[in-house]
Amino acid sequence: MAAVFLVLLIVTLGSSFGHQVLEKPGQQAIPSEFIQKLFDLTIAEQTKEDVPLKLPFELYRKKGVFRSDVKLYFHGKPEFAEARRLMNLFDNNMFATAWVTSSLLEAYHFGNAPKPSEEHLLMAVDSFRVHINKNKPYANSAMTFWPQSLDKSVNYWQSAPVNLVAAFDMVSKLPLNLTMEAMKLVGLGDMAKYVKEIVDSKDMYLQAFHIPPDFDDTFVNIGLGSLLFQMKDEFPKTWSLWNELNPNVTSVFDDLKKYAYRPFSKDPVVNYIDPRSYYYMRYFLDAAAENGQDLALVTTWIQNIEELRTESKKGVQMPFNVNNVDITVCANTVFGITSAVLSGLVSPKVLEDPEIAQIYQNTSALIAYEINTNISSRPDLALLYYPSQIEFDWFVTRTVAIMEEAMKTGPLPVQVMATVYETLKSATNHAMTTYILSQAKPVEKETFYFDDFLGDGDLTQFGKPLNRGEDRIFTTAMAINALVYTWTDYDKSTKKSSWKAGVPDVVKEVVAGSAEWLHKHATSGQYEPWNAFFSGSMKGFNTFPTLYPANLFEMLNGTVVPGTKVNMTRGDVVAAQGHIPPAEYNKLMQVKHYGVPTPQDFHGYNTVDGFFPLWTSVPYAYSTAMLALSRFNQIEA
Repeated sequence: MAAVFLVLLIVTLGSSFGHQVLEKPGQQAIPSEFIQKLFDLTIAEQTKEDVPLKLPFELYRKKGVFRSDVKLYFHGKPEFAEARRLMNLFDNNMFATAWVTSSLLEAYHFGNAPKPSEEHLLMAVDSFRVHINKNKPYANSAMTFWPQSLDKSVNYWQSAPVNLVAAFDMVSKLPLNLTMEAMKLVGLGDMAKYVKEIVDSKDMYLQAFHIPPDFDDTFVNIGLGSLLFQMKDEFPKTWSLWNELNPNVTSVFDDLKKYAYRPFSKDPVVNYIDPRSYYYMRYFLDAAAENGQDLALVTTWIQNIEELRTESKKGVQMPFNVNNVDITVCANTVFGITSAVLSGLVSPKVLEDPEIAQIYQNTSALIAYEINTNISSRPDLALLYYPSQIEFDWFVTRTVAIMEEAMKTGPLPVQVMATVYETLKSATNHAMTTYILSQAKPVEKETFYFDDFLGDGDLTQFGKPLNRGEDRIFTTAMAINALVYTWTDYDKSTKKSSWKAGVPDVVKEVVAGSAEWLHKHATSGQYEPWNAFFSGSMKGFNTFPTLYPANLFEMLNGTVVPGTKVNMTRGDVVAAQGHIPPAEYNKLMQVKHYGVPTPQDFHGYNTVDGFFPLWTSVPYAYSTAMLALSRFNQIEA
């Protein structure tokens, strides 16, 4: 993904030509005017009309999309930091818009925040129209991260980032030597080595931009639909549009069964996985094998190896030709299933299907296992596409919260759901809460903030460490949300929340102090409202898939090749197939790849040499901050 650097440089240079809240004892309420300000800042970032692509001066913007941008995560010396800060490329993806829309609805529903207009909601939902998988011969709700467009040369719909692809095409026409000299003139001489990599690797990078539908966008869409179904009396037009676009919601459950990872199956289409996923999950898989337990887990991509062999010729291909298990995708899928059933969007009978029940329960067990084991000490592999661990935490707590709200009126409708509730509740109440509290940074008087990694690895011109806290606003908001969703009860009749019995005092103190920090700093301009809500799976050399133990090596056509003869640029498949006994796996870990053994430790994204692409969304940061503060205001003392 290094190729994105020059794209962003060229495009950046070209583009440059209402509710009263009473204070509660011991808890300072956030003024309603400030929450309104966050709401307004969020809405201002929605594209109101289609903007055509006119490189290098104008990027395509789809009507209804909430802004998100591709950035390259450089860090270190001032010139690298400035490259990160100044360069960005507008991206039309579904994920950011769906999450901003969901946050607006939840802030209004749970926090008495300003009510979003149907005009804005309709624009957002209508933008999803181009993300529905059109390669299936029937109505479905499988969604793509990027919009689909028809490639008439192969008569197939392809999902790709319009702006990135167009910018790459423009860059490929630039003279290499002049480009390198231009970089030196603007102080980017140290980065000149990447220019050659861009030119040499153009075709490989463009191929990586043609991805299949995925379960994350698919079930984030289901979760949003569940919210709209619950609120259809207040947003009838938006619900009607979503329902029109999703006439066959249950099709996603057929996909879940078809594409689940089944490590103990004898079927070679479903029993293999990305070596990086196997590495972080191996102890979870070993325990299941020892207990004689079968497993079926949610994967990221809605594509298998048989389809890949055909669809890759038509411009639809999962990265590295192998599926993976990302626990953020797992969390959003579990929430989507839970919310769809509890809201009434789908019948509880979907969980009476033994295959769906197994996927639901096994995936929830994996989520809890990872929370309880500090994400297996490898968040770079477990959170493969979504680097923010506290964002993942909030995604999990949303599931527990809606279950507890439903349980106020009776038992959960299906036994497997009750099992999942107990599994996730234990993890969120204990290990997750402990982790979040450990990340709180005390500042000033009784205030706290949370950092992730953006901007925390820079150096001054004199070589001294510089912490910019570029994701501090977002991470602090997510920490508040995760703790509030875990430790409060919501009363639908009063639209108020209250702290649960037995809530640790430190939780209340950290939530209140973090809310105060957000109030002071979320719009002060001192910190960037950025985040890393999405990234490439490759974040430095240690995340390259062939560095991890594998036992399946073949060309895309199925021809087996020796592991020493694997050619990733040719499109070979490298995977972990079936269950690999621990003794055998440990031997494989000693095998060196490119002269180095399997990387066993993660030292943080600010230790990564070079750079990697990430996606950031300003309105996502503002909307989640609004959600956090509005929910905080509704907590009764």
